[in-house]
Amino acid sequence: MKAIANRRAAALTITTVALTAAAINPITAQTLVKTEKIGANIYQPVVNQKDGAVFISSAGTSMVYKLDPTTLKAVDSISTPESAPMGLGISQNTQTLYTTNSRSGLVVAIDIPTGKKTIIKADADGRAPREIRVDESRGLVYASSVRGKGLWVIDAKTNKFLKFYGDLGNAITGHYVDEQNNIIYATAMGDNEVVVVDGATGNVLKKFAAHGERPTNVHYDAKGNRLFVANQTSENITVLDAETGALIKAIPTAAGALGVNYDPQRDRIYVANRHGRTVNVIDGTSLAIIKTFEIGALPNTVAINHQTGDVYITNKEAVRERGENAPEPVPAPNADSVSLIKP
Repeated sequence: MKAIANRRAAALTITTVALTAAAINPITAQTLVKTEKIGANIYQPVVNQKDGAVFISSAGTSMVYKLDPTTLKAVDSISTPESAPMGLGISQNTQTLYTTNSRSGLVVAIDIPTGKKTIIKADADGRAPREIRVDESRGLVYASSVRGKGLWVIDAKTNKFLKFYGDLGNAITGHYVDEQNNIIYATAMGDNEVVVVDGATGNVLKKFAAHGERPTNVHYDAKGNRLFVANQTSENITVLDAETGALIKAIPTAAGALGVNYDPQRDRIYVANRHGRTVNVIDGTSLAIIKTFEIGALPNTVAINHQTGDVYITNKEAVRERGENAPEPVPAPNADSVSLIKP
C-alpha cells in the first residue's frame, strides 16, 4: 500500500508541475483581450508609466484621447486644432505629451496635469515631423523629419526648438535613443539604411544596411545590443547587431511591417503589420514568432506598459490605393480602434 501511495504522490507531483508549467507557458500566454473603437484616423498610442494611463492621437478629430487602460474607454480628451496629431510621444519626467503632424510641420507640447499647450516650430529644414523620442536623462526631445532628412532637437524643460540635425539620410522616419551612450539610431527609409547619430553633435557615426526594404521604425535592445527594424516592403523584421550592423536574423512577418516595440522584462518583440492586418509576438531569445493576432483593421503602432506588460496597438482604417485603376479597399471592421494584448 505504501508503494502505491508513493506512486500516486509522485504522479500527482508530476501532474502539478506539468499544469503549472502549462499555466505559465510564455508561448501561450499572450491574449488579445479586446478592441475598442475611438476617434478617427487614429495613429499612435503612448503609456504614462507613472499611472498606466494610455493616450492616443487622433488626426481625424484633432484630439488626443486619454483612455482607461483596462476598458479602453476615453476618460478625457485634449483638443489640438492647431495641428491634427499623428505622431505621439511622452516625457515621463516632465509629464508632457508631444504630438507631430507632417502636414502642418508643427510639434505641440501638452502639459498633462494642466492641458496647457505649447506650439513648437522648427527652422525651414525641419519639415514633416513624424516620430517623437525623449532622452529623459538629458532633457531632450527628438522629432524625426521625413522631408528634412534629419532630427529636431527640443528642450524638454522649456519646450523650445534648439537645433536641427540634418543631412542624415533620405526620409528619416523612425528613431530610437540609446540614453546610456548618447546615440540615436534612425531609419533612413529612402536609403534602406540605419543611421547611427552622435546625440551630442548630430554627426553621423556610421551607416549600415537595414537588410530590408523601406525600413520605417526601429527599436533598441540595450541588454543584447540589438536593433529591431520594421521593413514595410520586404515584410519583415530584421534583427541587427547595433555595433556592426551585421544581420542576426530576418523574421518574415506580414505585409506592411510598420510598428515595432520591445518588452525587455518579458523578452517579447511586438510587430504591427499594417497591410497584413496582424500583430506578431516574437520571442526575443529564439527570434521565433510565437503568436499572431488577426486584428480586422490596419495595426499601426505599439505601446507597452512596462510594469504590467500590457500592450496597446492603434488600428487605422483602410484607404484606397493611389492610381486610376486602384481597387477598392477591403473593409476593416475594427478601423479606428485600440487593441489590448495581455502578456
